[in-house]
Amino acid sequence: MRIFKFCILPILLFAVALFLAGFACPKHWEVEVSTHVAATPEELHPWIEDLRKWEEWTAWSAEFSYTYEGAERGVGAVATSTSERSDVRWEITASDSQKGVWFDQLLEGEVESKGAIMYAVEGDGTKVTWVDRGSLGTSPLSRVLNYVMERALSVGLQANLDGLKEHVEGQG
Repeated sequence: MRIFKFCILPILLFAVALFLAGFACPKHWEVEVSTHVAATPEELHPWIEDLRKWEEWTAWSAEFSYTYEGAERGVGAVATSTSERSDVRWEITASDSQKGVWFDQLLEGEVESKGAIMYAVEGDGTKVTWVDRGSLGTSPLSRVLNYVMERALSVGLQANLDGLKEHVEGQG
């Protein structure tokens, strides 16, 4: 009886609490981060529509090895990044030198999401916004994972934009 009271019961209560908490978490993740870069959209665009150049400014580039296929840049360009932790495939679906780049992503070969890096002229430069939307599923456990994914992803995407800003502004 002591084993049930002090070991099994707390584990069961934790599992039930986690399950119920899942209903309060969002069904999807949606992350939006921004930074201001002292450059025009035309100066930024080549760094974003060419997935090969992402290796120069993204925070995660040191962890991954990359392969490329499709177009050199812009619509149809595809990059796959592989590391011990994850595999991600990006495919550019739209590209506009004044507005930004939109892409589909595939995480671990099964989790689909949509992303965009958009530009808006602002003052003496450009506001660059990275948006990412997706879902790991709608079950309560998946909803908890969506919440965790959203928090981790916003930190990573902001680090990427900070790298872009540093890289582009350092070129001038």
